[in-house]
Amino acid sequence: MKTLIEILQSGADYLAGKGVENPRLVMEQLMAHALQCPRLQLYVRFESLIPEETLVRLRSGIKRLGAGEPLQYVVGDTEFMGYRFKTDRRALIPRPDTEPLVTAVLACAPLWARPCPAVADIGTGSGCVVVSLARARPGADYRAVDVSEDALALARDNAGLNGVDPVIRFQQGDLLAGFEPASLDAVVANLPYISTAEMEGLPRHIRGHEPGSALDGGDDGLVLIRRLITEARAVLRPGGWIFLEIGFDQGARVMDTLHERGFTQATVLPDLGLRDRVAQAMC
Repeated sequence: MKTLIEILQSGADYLAGKGVENPRLVMEQLMAHALQCPRLQLYVRFESLIPEETLVRLRSGIKRLGAGEPLQYVVGDTEFMGYRFKTDRRALIPRPDTEPLVTAVLACAPLWARPCPAVADIGTGSGCVVVSLARARPGADYRAVDVSEDALALARDNAGLNGVDPVIRFQQGDLLAGFEPASLDAVVANLPYISTAEMEGLPRHIRGHEPGSALDGGDDGLVLIRRLITEARAVLRPGGWIFLEIGFDQGARVMDTLHERGFTQATVLPDLGLRDRVAQAMC
């Protein structure tokens, strides 16, 4: 058997040779997951021997990482808003960039002042947004919508994992098709917002493994977002809200579209890096 530090060093060297960014950190995260311990605990276990069955799993994971697969897919889960989410190729990986979207919805006092507000998460993917909302505010009527049945199955799994599946209704659909006029209090969405031209410039672990349909937002990145804004104007009740994750350089264009469609109180909120990240407005 080999020691932890031997495997850690050889694995990090292999990943570095394959062009993986931050290979030592990635290797530490993989090992911590395999050993079911906090990453920092590895440092006091450097001389411990790794059982052969664990080593077999680690070698498989290292090969997948070296081939460009994201760590979150290799280990099968990730953290978002302090909750655990199952992750695989059926949907985008939940990332910290999306947490400001959830925070903005939770901070909207007029929305939560309504009794049992009807909230639709459009393009739900892994379900990280709607599940996080349901955990924080269970007293709402939640809908999770995605065009992909595979993504919806993953979202259902994550709702069950987090104990909120009874309060979320899942439905396959194209944006807000099928919703009655004035039937929702909030529309929340993290839709594709990367332009088609920018897709080729994405890191290989994203471009080669995460679903392109959840990333490609068309010629200017805003094709689906503009459609959703138009549809939301019809299905939101008076005083309802729309919340959109956007690209860092799209704030002004999204604000113009919101105003053109008759929304008021339009605001763009930053992420932790002070870049435009969330657009919100009232119907």
